[in-house]
Amino acid sequence: MTSAGKRASGFSLIEMSVALVVLAILAAIALPSYQSSVRKARRAEGKAYLHTLMMAEERHHANFNRYTADAGANGLALPAASQPGGYYVLSRLDLGDDAQSVTAVVAPQGAQAADSCGELSLDSTGLFAASAGATDECG
Repeated sequence: MTSAGKRASGFSLIEMSVALVVLAILAAIALPSYQSSVRKARRAEGKAYLHTLMMAEERHHANFNRYTADAGANGLALPAASQPGGYYVLSRLDLGDDAQSVTAVVAPQGAQAADSCGELSLDSTGLFAASAGATDECG
């Protein structure tokens, strides 16, 4: 066989470069979307934690005919100050007049601190709010 009859197999440098550029473009498009989805899922955990707090407040109200701002042993007796994922922590419990209304506020922490919605709150009437973002985007 002559050297002209042999053909090298494999990828050329240009083919590899094109493949890497395409892969980089796909990653640049997909990564922000993925991060947004992760933040949204963590936000759902924060909302679930708010509902857990409000259920504890409602149990307290049923027993004592008033809400409480104490999440400790003498108040709500919650086992932890944050939800299991740890991305939201109880910031405060704001009592209304005569302790007949309450608003629970949770603050993002760690990786969730970059979320555009900021603090999430839920009051005793069921009104959900976000401190920084639009409620329809954050809800």
